[in-house]
Amino acid sequence: MNRRLPRTREELRASLQETELPEDVVSQLVAQARQALLLTTTDAGISEIALGESRLGGAPDLPVGMAWPERPAYPDGALRAAQHRQHAAYLLEASQKPGSWMTQEQGAEFSRNEQLRADAMERPFPLAFFGQFDLAALSKIEGFDAMLPAEGRLLVFYDSWELPEEFCPEAALGWRVIWDRSSAGSLRRASIPEALLTVAGWTTVFKPVPISATPIVTPISPDDRNWHAFDLTDDELYDAYDDWLAQFGKPDKKGGENHQLGGYPRTLQNGLQSRAQLAANGINCGRSDAWDTPEAQALLQGAGEWRLLLQIGVDQSAGMEGPGAFYVIIRDEDLAGRRFERARVTYQCD
Repeated sequence: MNRRLPRTREELRASLQETELPEDVVSQLVAQARQALLLTTTDAGISEIALGESRLGGAPDLPVGMAWPERPAYPDGALRAAQHRQHAAYLLEASQKPGSWMTQEQGAEFSRNEQLRADAMERPFPLAFFGQFDLAALSKIEGFDAMLPAEGRLLVFYDSWELPEEFCPEAALGWRVIWDRSSAGSLRRASIPEALLTVAGWTTVFKPVPISATPIVTPISPDDRNWHAFDLTDDELYDAYDDWLAQFGKPDKKGGENHQLGGYPRTLQNGLQSRAQLAANGINCGRSDAWDTPEAQALLQGAGEWRLLLQIGVDQSAGMEGPGAFYVIIRDEDLAGRRFERARVTYQCD
């Protein structure tokens, strides 16, 4: 079973001192750690969650007159549609072969979903609702990131059906991060779009579950662009720290401490900040040669400006079964300017 994340800097220091890391390195790591809020859920019905209150899943509480967010057709929608239709045909054919891992009924259902995905690529489609986070309430809890506004709510929508590639500039069509400062009295609980309900078995609609928050202190990962605790070419120090980090697990495990507001993320893959920096500046970094251009190299100097807003992992109560986890990140200057529409949502799967 994974060890719980440190609740205080003192607890973090004591834990690090159990390793063979030198005391000066321990002090560096403690100083660089970031406060955050660990978000946990409980299994409760929607009737128990008030308008505007923090939660995962269900339907969002939107200001009267605001429509459920949807993405437009993807610019490469025809190519995406063709790939899904090809996969639909493969699934149907594979399910009819002797010894198939799926029944013919399952093959027909999986193929139907792929056909629906294909149809959705070339037209506007509603985004799945991940959750809403009452910053006014959360700001009263010790550990709340002081860079975040202490008013309003963050709402996160994402194309969880398509899982748009974060290294592609056009992928930003596939999510929406909204900072809403409407009063609770002006909110109404939205109705889930029929288009999402038709594929409810494909992680597009989640069960509503309330959120509670606990202060934590998050250690920095060696792949963070702001790392300076020790030289990463020192294999002995790296292995000691990496082994220590591993005890806290990753956010894609059932029953883990998977969600957090602020702090350092526990990523499943490297390069979270770097890919965001290039894609946000119009560079498709899904090709290795894109990283070597003078423009990319210049942009990467600023990759450390990206920080975690929100981490959402596996959650059985909400029906977020994984695999993988989602990271909402934003540049420091955009966070300071409250430009949450510039945040990026990255899906990672180990």
